[in-house]
Amino acid sequence: MITRRLFPAAMAAPALAQAAISAGPARMTFVEPSAGGEMPVWLHRPASWRPGGPVVAVLHGAGRTARGYRDTWAPYAEQRGFLLVCPEFSQAAYPGPAAYNDGASAGRPREAWSFWALPRAVAAARRAVGEDGSAGRFHLYGHSAGSQFSHRYNWLCDAEGVDRMVFANAGFYTWPDITRAFPYGLAGTTAGEAALRRGLARPAVVLLGEQDIRLTRPTLRQTPEAMLQGPHRFGRGQAFFAAAREAAARLAVPFGWRMAFVPGVGHSNGGMAPRAVEMLFD
Repeated sequence: MITRRLFPAAMAAPALAQAAISAGPARMTFVEPSAGGEMPVWLHRPASWRPGGPVVAVLHGAGRTARGYRDTWAPYAEQRGFLLVCPEFSQAAYPGPAAYNDGASAGRPREAWSFWALPRAVAAARRAVGEDGSAGRFHLYGHSAGSQFSHRYNWLCDAEGVDRMVFANAGFYTWPDITRAFPYGLAGTTAGEAALRRGLARPAVVLLGEQDIRLTRPTLRQTPEAMLQGPHRFGRGQAFFAAAREAAARLAVPFGWRMAFVPGVGHSNGGMAPRAVEMLFD
């Protein structure tokens, strides 16, 4: 496995950087302001992939196991020919759900949000494999805590750089409601009705494991606000999708979302991945 470190000089002047990462798995780091230093990114470059090819960013869960997510998704990257980019939001650099799941957005200036580490990680990965990093969009899959990050990235950051999104097995959701307090709704954030309209129109899939029904897990939020969404992840995801569909109808905007179920699968990235790949590309 190749390890690569990117510093600002290499970012600013691609001609001075090292040779592009070749086919196979790799790990690189780049200087990320929200991390307070270097942020690791786990990659897989298929043998068939060339600059300008498709890119998929995969966001890990609360276990912060970006390498494991990379290894799980690598066979699908080879099959479909996409560059796989898995940023690592470590517990040390992004402690707790507020810093990762919520994008460090509450009460902080917009430019300081950790949400922006995602497009910067993708741009750094593009540079590392021989692109200039300044252009090109990507698909996004988030699982569990990564699903929370992803759907809030849609509401609060206009899903910058993203073409298609899959939100899989989130523990709870930020409702499409500008009167409900964040993180259960969008009140108190920079997202108003216009952002809500745009977020509802984008291509997105709420992907749910039918067996993700455990009522007590260490990372399943049990606050009164979360419990109003449903008793478990499977129920909460369905309620979230229904609320989004109702919001789109109320605002009279085209609804770009779909919902899909994965039979026999609980809270498992590996179990969700095959269906998620189909949702992103088919």
